[in-house]
This record gives sequence, structure tokens and C-alpha cells, in this order.
Amino acid sequence: MGFTLKEICEAVGGYTEGDATIIVNSVAEPGLASEIDLAFAADINFANQIKDGASKVAILSPGMNFRDYGLDGALIVDRPRFAMSGLTKIFDQGQRYPTGIHSTAIVSNKSKIAKNVSIGPYSIISDGVDIGEGSVIGPMCFVGVDTKIGDNAYLREGVKIGSDVIIGKRFIAQSGAVIGSDGFSFVTKDVSDAEVARESLGKAQSSNNENKWVRIHSLAGVVLGDDVEIGANSTIDRGTVRATRIGNNVKTDNLSQIGHNVSIGNNCLICAQVGIAGSSRLGNNVVLGGQTGISDNIVIGDNVITGGATKVLSNVPSGKIMLGYPATSMDKQIESYKAFRRLPKLMKQISDLQKTILKTKKG
Repeated sequence: MGFTLKEICEAVGGYTEGDATIIVNSVAEPGLASEIDLAFAADINFANQIKDGASKVAILSPGMNFRDYGLDGALIVDRPRFAMSGLTKIFDQGQRYPTGIHSTAIVSNKSKIAKNVSIGPYSIISDGVDIGEGSVIGPMCFVGVDTKIGDNAYLREGVKIGSDVIIGKRFIAQSGAVIGSDGFSFVTKDVSDAEVARESLGKAQSSNNENKWVRIHSLAGVVLGDDVEIGANSTIDRGTVRATRIGNNVKTDNLSQIGHNVSIGNNCLICAQVGIAGSSRLGNNVVLGGQTGISDNIVIGDNVITGGATKVLSNVPSGKIMLGYPATSMDKQIESYKAFRRLPKLMKQISDLQKTILKTKKG
């Protein structure tokens, strides 16, 4: 599947220089690019590697002259990383699953399958399921009763979607994602030691009672907006009595966990190994760095950013940048860390001062 430099320019923006009729079949790093590859060399350090490859054309930044690198042509873009989005899209062939409904798939005659839908080997489509036009259901997927999936969804192999889930258009789920599992919600007949410890901030003694944990059942579903992407082996729990809700254009990385009753706004980015406990609410444009933990019933405002491994134990106002455990403003956290690193030196100074005072008293 090849494209001319001119066609690529029309897809990603920018402008061409030199021969725009050259056809390329893929994108590669400059040093590894073949004659049929477009070298991605928008940074000067990458551009210096062009000589190690065989590409005739490259993506360059403004001010870079393609002739200086022995090229026959170039695509010039202002924001190379953003150009990569459109560039990789036109070359992406997906997993190349077979089209149509595979003979081993089990598709209920009470389901509704739109035009141009592919359903892979050993996948199960339950009663009342509605799958939108152009969707791809990969091998060994499961879609539960009365679930609705919008147009142009793309489910990688082994995705599991429970019953009563509503999913918008252009949904993407990576391998092993689980949408609509039961929430982790348990209670004891009497007040548990965990509740007492939390209420007293750990001051209360354990009662050593034998309270048994009893399940609170999940009666509600999950609602996902348009353009949502869920990472591999990530999970979104169904709600207890109200649905777990994910807004438009939310992207989650691999191994993330979104608990029951959680509400997430639009255009949020959730990195790997993030855990969001039940009934927490996130605003719009929130970015959670890898391994961020959000305690239950927390409210996170719009445009909040957390650094990696941040643990959020209380509400965060809009626009804050947080870091650390417990989470504080990033600038305060950094200053605290600097002060912590100075402690050994400070302790030595105090020790030396004590010795000096003792000597003075003895003298």
C-alpha cells in the first residue's frame, strides 16, 4: 500500500519540497529506512542518521533543507509529532482480521448486526446486542446481553463486554480489556475494622471481630462516549445503582482500573496502572500519570494533571498539577523533596553544633 509524497501531504498537512511524486510504502527511522520508506527525521539528531539509511524522502522541520541530506524530496511540517498521528493512520493496516462473520462465531438471532461488520473466530454475541456499521469484533471476544456498540468500533482479540453496556462511535479496545465487570463493593453487618481505621486515621485498635464481607451487587451498567480507547487488560466496572460513565475522547493505557460509579469527563488521558476507586468524579481534560491512585469518592476538577505514582486522597481543584504521596502541588512536592535530601547534611550540622556546645560547657 503506497502513497505519493503529495498524497501524504494532503493527509497530514504541511508542504512538500522536491519530487512529490515519489511513492513510499511505510514510515521508518532514518537510519533504518529503505528506498521505499519515508524517513521520519524532523529532529536534527534524527536527520543526521539519514545517511545511514536508503530513503529518498523524509519528514523534516521548517528551516531544514532536504538537499543537505542527499534526499530527492521532503514533507515539511510545523509539529512533527502531531503529523505522526495522521501519518501512522494512513499506513495502519490493523490486525487484518478476516471480513464477515466467522463460521465458529456464535451470534444470537436476537442480536442486530449492521452492514460491513466483521466478527472473528469463537466470538460470542448475545441476545439483544446491537453492533454498529463497520465495526470489527476480533477473535474470542464476548459481548453481553442488550449491549449496544456504535459504528466503526474495533475490538482486539479477547475483549470482554458485559451486559447493558452502551458504547459510542469509533470505540477501540485493546486485547484483554474488560468492560462491565461487577464492581468491587462489599460490606459487613457491623462496622468493620477498616471503616474504624479510616474514620480515626489509624488510631483505633482492631476489634479482631469476624465480620464477613457481603457483596453489594452491581445493578447498573457502563456508558462510554464517542472515540473512547481502552488499553490492554484494563477494566471498567459497572455501576451499583447508577452507571459508570466515561466521556468522549477518553484514552486509557494498559492495566488501568476504573471502579464502579466512577464518572470521567471528556478528553481525559489515563496512563498505565492507574487505579480510580469507586464513585470518584473526574472533570474534563484530566491527565493521570502512570500508577496514579485516586481514592474513592474523590472529585478531580478540570485540567488537572498528576505526575507518575501520585496518590490522591482528597479533592483536587481545577487546573492543579499534583505529585507525590499524599498528593500536593508539584512545586511544593519538589521543594519538599529537595528539603528531604538536605536532611542528612542538616543532621550532621546539628550533631556538630551539639558537640561544640558540650565542649564549650566543659571548658
